Amino acid sequence: MATALIRSFSIKFPLIALKISPHFHDSLGNTRLIAVSEGTRIFQDLGPHHKNSGQFLEAGAFQSYFMETDDRHLTTAFDIFMNECNPSNHPVICESGALSSLIKPGILIFITHSSLDLQEPKLSAMNRADLIIPARSFSPAKIIDRISFLENRWRRQPG
Repeated sequence: MATALIRSFSIKFPLIALKISPHFHDSLGNTRLIAVSEGTRIFQDLGPHHKNSGQFLEAGAFQSYFMETDDRHLTTAFDIFMNECNPSNHPVICESGALSSLIKPGILIFITHSSLDLQEPKLSAMNRADLIIPARSFSPAKIIDRISFLENRWRRQPG
């Protein structure tokens, strides 16, 4: 879904993509370390690669970042990201399971599998979602048709 959003909106304006992971990885693709703080590492993707954030560049993101941080450090990590990686305040498309507990995104899309019995904190995230879509059985084009970026804000269209 994130790459479909990036493909659609990156032709209209520069946007930044962010993938947040709660655990640290050994193999990161073609990246450069941007920031390190307690419990956090932020990498900038230098070119497309097989990981999600590399796919975001391939889809057309102006810049793409990968953040490793646990929930305890998410607030500080996101502040670092906004100050160091997005000082011009470009629109951001973010893939994260936890960020909506910290900020209210312009549009929160929650992708769920219908057979899952959701537990906290996923249940809370789903309750905050603007759009809830079933995994593997949705049309990205139909979702994109319900989203716009107007007056420097992501907006959900009725429907």
